[in-house]
Amino acid sequence: MSRRRPSFDETYMEVVDVIARRSTCLRKKVGAVIVVDRRILSHGYNGVVSGEAHCCDTGICLKEQAGREDYKPCVHAEQNAICLCAKRGLAVKGGTLYVNADICVTCAKLIVSCEIARVVVRRDYKGSDEGIDFLRRYGVQVDLWPPPSV
Repeated sequence: MSRRRPSFDETYMEVVDVIARRSTCLRKKVGAVIVVDRRILSHGYNGVVSGEAHCCDTGICLKEQAGREDYKPCVHAEQNAICLCAKRGLAVKGGTLYVNADICVTCAKLIVSCEIARVVVRRDYKGSDEGIDFLRRYGVQVDLWPPPSV
């Protein structure tokens, strides 16, 4: 008896969960994977910028300590994945981004600007709908994970 092979979406969402385990955030473990032509180009997880003390090492959430959203040293998983492609000179246009948490407006703007065509998101409902609404307004296909049962 043969087993059903997982779909690409299933496979990449599992990879997202593995990548999220690398997160240094005390509040939420987020992972992201960017795929072009069914191949992983990049991945990212949320944490502070290079050279900063990691929250998981200090036991202090630097976002809460900063007290201001615009000062926080945290970089989102989606941002890290996109930045890695930029550092490597890899184009993400037309690709798919997989992520295991709600998308903020800042990340949504980056996704639109990079011309990523599709986002697969496992909503955590800790954010708002603004990021997803922004993506859809600018023509990015947003698929919720897991897909609704038929």
